[in-house]
Amino acid sequence: MSSNHHVQAPGNELAARVAAIESVEDLFAVFKLDFDRHAIDVYRLHILRHFGQLVEAIEARSPAPSEQERPVLYASALLQAHDRFALGECCREPPVFAGLRQGLVQLGLKRRIV
Repeated sequence: MSSNHHVQAPGNELAARVAAIESVEDLFAVFKLDFDRHAIDVYRLHILRHFGQLVEAIEARSPAPSEQERPVLYASALLQAHDRFALGECCREPPVFAGLRQGLVQLGLKRRIV
C-alpha cells in the first residue's frame, strides 16, 4: 500500500497512515472492519484501486474533510470498494492485468507415439 502516496493531503495524518500500510488485511484492521476472505483473495488489486479512487474523491472535496470526519469517510470508502466485489457488483470490471482477459489456457498431456 505504500505506493498510495497520492492520497496524502497536507496535514492529513490518516492518509499518511493508510499509505504506510503493507496489506489490505491491515487496512481493514485499522478501521476495525470485517471482510470476505474470498473477495480479498480474488479481487485484492481491484478493491485497493477502487478504494484509492474513492479516497481521492474524498480528499478533492471542498472544503476538505476534517480529521474527525476522515476515519468515517475512509472506512465507508473501504467498505464500498470491498462490497462492490464481494457482492458481485463488479461483473463487468476488466482484469487488472491485461493478459488475464484471455482467460485460462487448457493444458493437455502430450502423448508420445512410439
